[in-house]
Amino acid sequence: MSHQPTDYERLAGVYDQGRALPLDQIGEWRTVLRNYLGAGGLRVLDLGSGTGLFAEALVSWFDVSVIGVEPSDAMRRRAASKGVPRASYVGGEAERIPLKANTVGCAWLSTVLHHIPDRARCAREIRRVLTNGGPVLIRNNFGDRLDNVRWLRYFPTARRLASQRWPTVADTAAAFATAGFSMEALHSVPEIIAPDLNAYYERIAVRANSTLTLIDDRAFEEGIELLKQEAASDSGKVPVVDRRDLLVLR
Repeated sequence: MSHQPTDYERLAGVYDQGRALPLDQIGEWRTVLRNYLGAGGLRVLDLGSGTGLFAEALVSWFDVSVIGVEPSDAMRRRAASKGVPRASYVGGEAERIPLKANTVGCAWLSTVLHHIPDRARCAREIRRVLTNGGPVLIRNNFGDRLDNVRWLRYFPTARRLASQRWPTVADTAAAFATAGFSMEALHSVPEIIAPDLNAYYERIAVRANSTLTLIDDRAFEEGIELLKQEAASDSGKVPVVDRRDLLVLR
């Protein structure tokens, strides 16, 4: 198994192909997030913003602006090229957020926790830049809640890695507690990942998921072949729905 970090400079060009979520497929997120962003007027920190996958959703759904902080130059360029209004991007890391104190009303972290080596230090930085009472919204799969991630069924090596690499809910809450945050809610939110299993196969085959880049090629090829065979026998055209968690801290 590879232990090299994911090369996001290389991955940026295909990332959206394997990870994008059109707005009409993630409407449940709008419903859930309305409880935290519906009042509008907020400046949202998108920490580890990648190619800006959720910036368009947040700006379109709510009266907010988004400042993305992302260490990968290629990811930031890709995000900026989309021209989403009221969304901008700067280079930076979770443990050293390049923003002034008390300048954002909400922190949004989407599938980024496992890339942050020092989550307690990240929590302190978020506490510094966040206005009093602002929520931390963490969209993630957690290492103790893997059953609703369909692609893990085909890649047992990746599942074992995910159980170790993805923090648990308790571990995440404990790290943020060191900065004074407490857990307010945990939602399980359905997402339409693909319109059918064949489209799902094409999405996963891109290998744009960082956990899949860390398993060896043979394990990936065996898993993707299993998925290909299942997709070939599927004629139901049933949407593929995964669930992802939203952990709310305040």
